[in-house]
Amino acid sequence: MKKDSGSVSFRSSQKKKKTGYSSNENQRRRVQSSSGERPSEYDYGYEQGHRRSDYGNYREEYYRGPEEGNHRVGSRPREADLNYRRLEERQRNHNTHNGPDRKNRSNKKSSGGKASGCLAAVLLLIILFAAVSVLLHVIFSKVDKQKLNRDAITVNDKDKNMKKYQTIALFGVDNQDNVISDTGSRTDSIIIACINKRTKKVKLMSIYRDTYVSIDGTYDKINAAYAYGGPDQALNTINRNLDLNITDFATVNFKALADAVDVLGGITLTISSEKELSNLNDYIGNMNKINGGDSPKFDEVGTYTFDGNQAVAYSRIRYMEGGDHARASHQRLVVEGILHEAKKQPWKLNALVNKVLPQCKTSFSTGEFSRMAIGLFLYDVKDSQAYPFDSFDERYNGIYYGFPTTVESNTIKAHEYLFGTEDYDPTDELKRISEKVEAVSDMVSPY
Repeated sequence: MKKDSGSVSFRSSQKKKKTGYSSNENQRRRVQSSSGERPSEYDYGYEQGHRRSDYGNYREEYYRGPEEGNHRVGSRPREADLNYRRLEERQRNHNTHNGPDRKNRSNKKSSGGKASGCLAAVLLLIILFAAVSVLLHVIFSKVDKQKLNRDAITVNDKDKNMKKYQTIALFGVDNQDNVISDTGSRTDSIIIACINKRTKKVKLMSIYRDTYVSIDGTYDKINAAYAYGGPDQALNTINRNLDLNITDFATVNFKALADAVDVLGGITLTISSEKELSNLNDYIGNMNKINGGDSPKFDEVGTYTFDGNQAVAYSRIRYMEGGDHARASHQRLVVEGILHEAKKQPWKLNALVNKVLPQCKTSFSTGEFSRMAIGLFLYDVKDSQAYPFDSFDERYNGIYYGFPTTVESNTIKAHEYLFGTEDYDPTDELKRISEKVEAVSDMVSPY
């Protein structure tokens, strides 16, 4: 409100007009009041002046006694005082409910409501996450855990880029009774899964089961390492022959793989040749005997949705163009197909783990397995290759092997593929292994 410049002179003139006394006379009357002499109503009623109200041009005269607030002790408030107080109280109420502060309070309430809603949503997510974690913890407690003798496993940390990745060995054991034992069973498939810890991108690298390697100084096919010493020996062999640092594994049998495919409703695969079709149908009959069931055979080449036994049979085909190389490629396609379908159907995760995990063996703790399962839908298989990258197949002492050319050069390529390391310099031990393998391969090489 704009200030009235004439208000001072107005009050001054009114004061003089109302009282009719000089300053000395007013002082005398105040002294009389303090000494107990009561002046007349007229004497003190307006001698303290006027006050301008907040209500536009309306002016209300009021009395302010010299001792006790708006009127003197012992006297009754004037009607003007009471009216002013009522108006002042009404104005306060008006400002409280309709003034500018109302909007501020409304905004605060609105923002507070939004904050409460966000907090409730976060709380709900935490509760759901905790519930899923507990559920997964219960489910994964069914998995057969195997504590590794890590002191017996060679770990190579020369490649510093390996710290950025989690590397896991996946074994599929060739056992006709579907029992996973620590020794005695050769690995029908070996796949290295390399997970980028930051991006969750996954690279798969199969290792041909017939690859000629050093198993604690004895040279044999790499699939024999699991049969000789279980997962400890298998991991140790992989690390020594490829300069890796793997300390975690998961092993499945034929039945677990078939059940996984069936729970997901099948996976899409392609039969590319008549020879492949013939071999596939033979293996389907074999898988029906091992796992039970009556999965049908295929009539012609093409792309189909494979059930569990059909998919496992597809991963086991050997006698066709490409031999072990084609077999390893099929195994990677089956793994990729399972991951693809699992990501599309997250609601089947519970059924999947309940059906499959009791048939698995792993080094992961229940907590580690639960965390990996929660992050399953973030994983993305970026690429898949096979080791050795350069090799040839030949018989040695009557046994068919796959010979790297050379172990050292293939290891350099493996580190570049898995970890992005350029010009990796292998360890001295790997170089010695490479020399021994090369000495044999030179003898049997047809080139």
